[in-house]
Amino acid sequence: MADSSQEAEKYSSEPPSSVSKEFSSRFHNPNGLPLIDFVTNDWKVKPRYHNSHDHDHDHDHDHLSASDESESFYRREEDDYWVHPRWKQLVSYGRVPRRVQRYLAIYITLLSIAWIVWSWFLQPDWEKNRELEKLMNMKPQTMFGSNMRPEFSDMTQVKMLNSIFLPTDEQSKQRLVVVGDVHGCKDELQKLLIKLSFNPHHDHLILTGDIIDKGPDSPGTVDLARDLAASCVRGNHEDRMLLAFNDMHAHHAPLPGPQEDPARTDDTLDEESFSHGDYEARKLAQEFNEKQIRWLQQCPIILRVGQIAEMGEVVVVHAGLVPGVPLERQDPFQCMNMRSIDLETRLPSEVRHGTPWEKLWNHHQSSLPAVNRSTVLYGHDSKRGKNIMKYSKGLDSGCVNGGRLSALVIEAGKKDGKAKTTIVSVRCKRYR
Repeated sequence: MADSSQEAEKYSSEPPSSVSKEFSSRFHNPNGLPLIDFVTNDWKVKPRYHNSHDHDHDHDHDHLSASDESESFYRREEDDYWVHPRWKQLVSYGRVPRRVQRYLAIYITLLSIAWIVWSWFLQPDWEKNRELEKLMNMKPQTMFGSNMRPEFSDMTQVKMLNSIFLPTDEQSKQRLVVVGDVHGCKDELQKLLIKLSFNPHHDHLILTGDIIDKGPDSPGTVDLARDLAASCVRGNHEDRMLLAFNDMHAHHAPLPGPQEDPARTDDTLDEESFSHGDYEARKLAQEFNEKQIRWLQQCPIILRVGQIAEMGEVVVVHAGLVPGVPLERQDPFQCMNMRSIDLETRLPSEVRHGTPWEKLWNHHQSSLPAVNRSTVLYGHDSKRGKNIMKYSKGLDSGCVNGGRLSALVIEAGKKDGKAKTTIVSVRCKRYR
């Protein structure tokens, strides 16, 4: 170690010429040739030992400082660290600019990302929607609505709204206000009407059913609707209560048991034992007076509003409709309860296992001529909430559960004739 330091000091103290002579003599280089000439491999004849940029560096050597040369050298070596030597040769022979190389790398990366997004996320949804559209276009062997439907004497299937309520002229300020499920939330309904500056002289209120039950004031809500001369369709909660009311006031003929005397004229059993678990509906029915019951009984299953510009024929129903089936042949129970449709049989159901009925409805309406299209306004499905599509408007936004009470306001547009629609809502207290 000491010898090395002494030797270093020796060379550092001597002038450069003496160092070169000493160095040349030690390596047997009497002619003072560059050391590269003593390399024994075939670096001069094989091009892979040469760099394509050597000529450029030689040409610009006089214009670069020592620091610039070293910086460009290390930067080039760092950039090419991950590049295979064969690729370096191809780039060197072809003289591909580094900017083009960078762009190619960026494009390849973007294409790879796009392929991953398509194959993992977009393609499965696209194939699912394609299969769904195929099923919706298919005509089933047995069509729902072609069977015989029994006539019900205690309900109205379809009712037509008076045409004087239709918003036909912008200057008349006529409006239709369609409100989703109220469920006895009278205060929230009043707050919504105040927010809309509702005026019974030129505004007409339409309720999508289920205006009673669950909330704090079902009879008061019915009275408010009656006072405003509102229109309303029958929902599943009104239907359940009215069925219980009819059963409570029906005269049941007692049936004799197997060991009972057929001539017996009285029965010790309480009348409520004949009910099928409808105690809550019976309890609710007892809250209404005769006028309120009669008003609820006259509410139709389907309310045909009429033709409105850009909406076609507007129809109000509580839960939904099966496309392609006339209104008169729709199943009343499903009109008040349906949530989905089996695409293969077109059978509606109150469960959610099938395709949402409104999806099939909108698809079907889009395939019809414009003059035959129809828009459905409905409630019932608070889990889906406000569900606004082109030919269906779901307005149940869960008021009784602490959500909102929503209204669709329809008024005449400007001179082009297109109706103007607006969604207005208010916050509700949580009652359940």
